Amino acid sequence: MKVLITSTIAAIIALVICGFIYLRMIKKEVPETIGKLQAILPAVLGGICMPISGVSGLRLLAAIKCMGIRIETLPTLPAAILAAFFIAGFVEGLFKFLVIILTLVVLKNKVSNVYEYILLGAAVGFGFTVVEDFTFGESIFALFIRIPLLFTHMTLNMIMGEFIGRAKYNHQKGEGHTLLYWALGLIIPMGLHTLYDAGTIFNFPVLRDGDFITGRILGCAAIMINIVLLIYVPVRAMKNAEKLSALTFFTAGE
Repeated sequence: MKVLITSTIAAIIALVICGFIYLRMIKKEVPETIGKLQAILPAVLGGICMPISGVSGLRLLAAIKCMGIRIETLPTLPAAILAAFFIAGFVEGLFKFLVIILTLVVLKNKVSNVYEYILLGAAVGFGFTVVEDFTFGESIFALFIRIPLLFTHMTLNMIMGEFIGRAKYNHQKGEGHTLLYWALGLIIPMGLHTLYDAGTIFNFPVLRDGDFITGRILGCAAIMINIVLLIYVPVRAMKNAEKLSALTFFTAGE
């Protein structure tokens, strides 16, 4: 019962904080905001993909062990990075990427500009976070530690959404990078997520070896970069909402 209560509180806090940021972002779009289906569907799908990605990460790690690669036998720094990549960065990033693609297929041509791609990414991260916090909300201490960093998934997915949106825009206009932006839409969020988890939950230099010098460097780098992103990415998106909304895929009259 205690775990259920704590998990519910964690999910509610995530819902309120991430929901507030998401609604603020929606209101910034011009000349008109996205509809309810476009706002809600990716958030729901993001929530659904969270447990699927968690199970997939554990199975991927088991498959890697079957191939003879045992992370626990590696030096602590590469072990931290590899564990964070396979369990979190790669798998979660891939599933959230697939959810964005699935949403685009379902909504067809309703996502009309680069800013709406950023909103789509934010929504997927929003839904993912709410379910994740319910799943991992068994500790009051962990709950309060996570509060300032709650919208990390939203931020990473906003980066992903913008790269995908710019790739489509460049493809349609026949100018600029396309394949590079698709690749960066996966690589950058995955890399940032891997760094953050390697410096926190998978900080093996500290957890296994008591190497506080390496561990603190890794942890400080992960947290400081994440904090900068948490502030910079949403503020930049809302500040430039009009310009990003003007990068539309439709011509006048469509």
